[in-house]
Amino acid sequence: MKKVKTSATVGEESSTGSANGSRSGNGAIVHAPKPVFRYPKTELEAAIQRYVDLFDFAPIGYVTFDRVGRIEEINVIAARLVGRPRKHLIGAPFVVCVAKADAQLFLRHLLECRFSKGPVETEVHLKTRDGVEFPVLLSSTPASSSMKNGVLLFQTAIVDLSARQRAEESLRQSEKRYRTLFDLVPVAVYTCDAEGLIQEYNQRAVELWGREPKTNDPSEKFCGSLKIFYPDGRPMPHHKCPMARALRGEKLTAADLEIVVEQSSGARRNVLVSPTALRGPQGKIIGAINCLHDITVRKRTENALRESEERSRTVINQSTAGIAGTDLAGRIIFANQKFCSMLGYKERELVGKTIFQITHPGDMAESQRLFHRLVNKAEPYQLEKRYRRKEGSTLWVSFSASPLRDAEGKTRSAVAVVLDISDQKEAQAILEDRARGLEGEILAISDREQRRIGQDLHDSLCQHLTAIAFMARSVALRLKKHRVIEVEHIEKIAELINDGVTEARTIARGLHPVEMEPPGLVTALATLVKQPHWPVPCRLEADEEISVQDSTVALHLYRIAREAVINANKYAGAREIIVRMGRSTKGIELSVIDDGVGISANSPLGSGMGFHIMQYRARSMGARLEIKPIKPHGTRVTCYVRK
Repeated sequence: MKKVKTSATVGEESSTGSANGSRSGNGAIVHAPKPVFRYPKTELEAAIQRYVDLFDFAPIGYVTFDRVGRIEEINVIAARLVGRPRKHLIGAPFVVCVAKADAQLFLRHLLECRFSKGPVETEVHLKTRDGVEFPVLLSSTPASSSMKNGVLLFQTAIVDLSARQRAEESLRQSEKRYRTLFDLVPVAVYTCDAEGLIQEYNQRAVELWGREPKTNDPSEKFCGSLKIFYPDGRPMPHHKCPMARALRGEKLTAADLEIVVEQSSGARRNVLVSPTALRGPQGKIIGAINCLHDITVRKRTENALRESEERSRTVINQSTAGIAGTDLAGRIIFANQKFCSMLGYKERELVGKTIFQITHPGDMAESQRLFHRLVNKAEPYQLEKRYRRKEGSTLWVSFSASPLRDAEGKTRSAVAVVLDISDQKEAQAILEDRARGLEGEILAISDREQRRIGQDLHDSLCQHLTAIAFMARSVALRLKKHRVIEVEHIEKIAELINDGVTEARTIARGLHPVEMEPPGLVTALATLVKQPHWPVPCRLEADEEISVQDSTVALHLYRIAREAVINANKYAGAREIIVRMGRSTKGIELSVIDDGVGISANSPLGSGMGFHIMQYRARSMGARLEIKPIKPHGTRVTCYVRK
């Protein structure tokens, strides 16, 4: 048989290249191989040419070397891989293309090929002419060469593993990233196969479930929690949990994604799940992954917030004060029941109105000024203003407004607390009227007291002074005419002077009769009843060791007793007046009793100035004044002082 040359030419490196060549990745210019038979004349030649073409243009590298590793044949792809011309490789040892570190590995490969009847595969690193190393798989099959008298050759396929190793490295990195993400993600994550068997889970899932479920265990399907519940507390079978439904291809709504899991300790956790079915190339579900978000704290916060809002709403609606909220334009956002009833509106009628639409025109300017200051400067304010009710009447209120700020401290709205002070305003007007009347009464009392003091001075002290003057003039005339002074006359003058001093002291005690010491009231009352100018006899009846510690109360009691004694002397027509002071179970009782004509409808005692003075003094010390007729005739004035 004619020997066929199969080593096609690989073009030499050239600066100009070749018209029918191409440049390889390592810089060598690779020319198309020359055909063995340009014009095959027989079927054998055609078959040989087809073999050569198939060998040279195969998509992977092929090399044939003998038992010592010398290259007998090498195709275009193999030459291109090692970056050397084919003509330089034919007859050269293949080990020159092997990385130095893998030379021994290649020699073991050759040795194994000699003793093996089947393919031998070894992964080694080849190197290019420039020293660049790359991984390949050598797959050698022993074969006898018919053209070399049956010499044993090894036909070897060279598979470039660079792309595969890059893909494997990329896959490893991807797996590493996935594992890291799976383990470190801040939510619980687990996966199931198509049957619902748990495949893997992270530590967060263990913490959420409170246990570590077994993987690929038919008794541990769909979820690692021992018990699952619906949000309303009903038990949820595992085969109806969101993960199981996702594996069945069901579409889940937002309401289906909240569950409650029970840990082995019995504690329950609110969980928001997001199962996702994993599908194969043909769309068939091959498993699922589920992320579990523990929302227990959020649910508790939401429940606490809901309860707080409900309490606030209850407090606002049941408050005795009107409460309303407004936006920054003054439009009412909400109003409680009290505010609506105060103004005669329903809430839906008030919402949308501005607070200025219900404000009295007379208070409009001040209300707008203060509200704008609240909006611009966040300053709360308070004022008394008037509202106009729905039916048109006026309502006086105490209005307090405060800004409501957001998380950044900016004013977003305002809330107002409104108190109905119409009764207070009415009472204030009445008090002002009474105050004006009281001022008149005080002036009248002052005038009356001045007249009484003047009358007392005129009737008593002035009479004594007049008598002293007459006696002194008489003594002076006797001394002038007769040069004689009688001792009796001088003694009479001295007596009159002493009586005048006593009378002056009595009048002074009437102006301020009570000493600061506790027994002072009884002493003053004793002096009061012993005054000689009373037309009706008076006497004092007092319990032993009775005293009033408060000097102000003592003074008021004395004034009440004195006023009652004066009135009884003037109007009662009595034969005797008794001032009685004693203790009762409730406190101290001071009474002035007479046996006169008693009280009648026209009696000035019940309607005159003296009565008002006594009532005023009793109220000022928290006491109660009582005036009653007594049988068979007479009047009793009693002041009850509580303990």
